[in-house]
This record gives sequence, C-alpha cells and structure tokens, in this order.
Amino acid sequence: MGTLIEGEAPIYVGIYVDDIIYFSSSAATERKFENLLSTIGNVDFLGQVTHFLGIEFTWYHHPDGNVSVNLTQQSFVEMLLDNLELNSDTVSSFTTPYRPGLSIDSIPISSISTSEQDKLRLKYQSIVGSLNWLAHTTQPDISTVVSLLAQHQNHPSQGHIDAAVYVIKYLSHTKQLGIYFSSAKCQQLETFLHFPT
Repeated sequence: MGTLIEGEAPIYVGIYVDDIIYFSSSAATERKFENLLSTIGNVDFLGQVTHFLGIEFTWYHHPDGNVSVNLTQQSFVEMLLDNLELNSDTVSSFTTPYRPGLSIDSIPISSISTSEQDKLRLKYQSIVGSLNWLAHTTQPDISTVVSLLAQHQNHPSQGHIDAAVYVIKYLSHTKQLGIYFSSAKCQQLETFLHFPT
C-alpha cells in the first residue's frame, strides 16, 4: 500500500515474480501508478483481473453501482483430481472434509521399507502442500483438516494419504465455492453451509 498522489486514495499492489495486481478507489492514482510502471520497462496492462496465481476472479457490476467479486480455484481443484486420476463426475459427494469415525491422529503408522516411505512422503507432502495453498486462499473450510494432515508429513502412512484424498473428493463438489467480496456496506454477518443436493 502506498500513496502516490497527495489527498488521493492509496494504491494496493500484489507482486509475484513478473505478475502484478493492483487497485485503488482513485482512478487518478491507478493512472499515475501505470505511468510510473511503464517507465521501468515494457508492461502489458491486461485490464480487470480474471486470473492471478491460479485464483479465478468473477466480477459482478450491480445496477446500484456496487461491485462484487467471487474468488475461486476450480481449475486448481480439477488439476488435483487429474493428478490423482479421480473423475469429479464419479467421485462421491461429501458434506465435510473429515472422514466420519476416523480421527487423523489415530491413523496407524505403517511399517514399510525406507524407499517406499520416501515415495509415500513425497506424494503426501505434495498433496498437503496443494491443500494448504487452497486453505490459505479460497477454501478456508479445509483449514483445520489441512493443519491436522500437515502434522504427519515426516512419517505418513497410506491411511494419511487416504484422508488427504478424502479432502480432495470433498473439494470436487465445493470447487465453485470461494471467497466473496462486495463494495456494498452490510451490517449483517452471513455464513453458508454446504449440504448435498
């Protein structure tokens, strides 16, 4: 965040390598930022953001002048399903990311060879890392289960992999859900629960 023009609204900037996302409630501030950025090098301004770091932005311009945006990661979830060779059309519908009746902390540790354990650990860490990215960006509903799964990254068993895959199966039916922001002032706190249709 920074102020480019005295008396105008600040600009907020997010940078990842050579991808930049920015916004300000002041059009003059945004123009000033774009002019300054153009002096550094060759910059392509692509307009209103639709994708950034795998996050999809769906914008709504309401008749009353308010703007809202929905942030989802449907493509990322579909990539996880493909990597695990799971078809989202045939995956069972789960209403929670937790497997009922089996606590993650009570999953027994399997006794396997060192080379097999190394392969299992790499696969598990990859899945948990992907789930962690989703939990921190657009799917906070899986934060608790991801935290529990992450505690077993040093010595996971096949049971831990199964628990992580269960979370991905849950995501296959909630991938269209995400984080919603609106410029409309709302005095009422709302929450939503996912139920099977």
